[in-house]
Amino acid sequence: MAEELADILQSFELSSKELQITDVGRDELAIGIRECQCSLIGKVVGEKIANYTGVKNFVTTAWSYPRGLKIAELGPNTFQFILPGENDRERVMNGGPWILDNQMLVLNRWYEGIEEDETAFKLAPIWVQVWNLPVHWMSKEARRKIGAVFHQVRDVLIPQIGGKEGRHLKLSVLMDITQPLLRGTTVKVAGSAKWACFKYERCPDFCYSCGRIGHSERTCDKPLRE
Repeated sequence: MAEELADILQSFELSSKELQITDVGRDELAIGIRECQCSLIGKVVGEKIANYTGVKNFVTTAWSYPRGLKIAELGPNTFQFILPGENDRERVMNGGPWILDNQMLVLNRWYEGIEEDETAFKLAPIWVQVWNLPVHWMSKEARRKIGAVFHQVRDVLIPQIGGKEGRHLKLSVLMDITQPLLRGTTVKVAGSAKWACFKYERCPDFCYSCGRIGHSERTCDKPLRE
């Protein structure tokens, strides 16, 4: 009903009052800007619409009940998280991945114009297991070159116990979720090359046609990748 009313009103000519320009000074925005500077903006990437209550319950628990947390819904799947404590904001930004109902909550610090910036939510954290490497190739020093296929390596772990499947590296990376998930990379040492296979931990819903996070093959407009 609201959308129909908006469409009808769009057909009317603007009145003189509607054409009037309201000038707002920066000083009058100071309080709002200060509050926004203490906030993170988050987007739930996926086809399912996340409801306010579900997001609130999820982040409150996942972020360990941060003091003074306030949440505002800015639009479909887009939320503002006001966190007065800088330590809390830093901890949340350095944590993750934040997976809600098999969809990824991608966060960024607030800045003016973030609502219109299409690139604001393209980088997200995820843990990647690196398999099929010889044991003597598993060093923290090798992480930068292996992880260079991602946007940034945030941390690296070398589990001491590999279990039935053997040992592997674990990388915490920032990845560009507008690109297909990488299946692996070729690592070459002294002329000897190995295919390093990637396995993603707590991977959110992604498309089996194009390999991208955020939609399913039913709604994919990309060709099936080989």
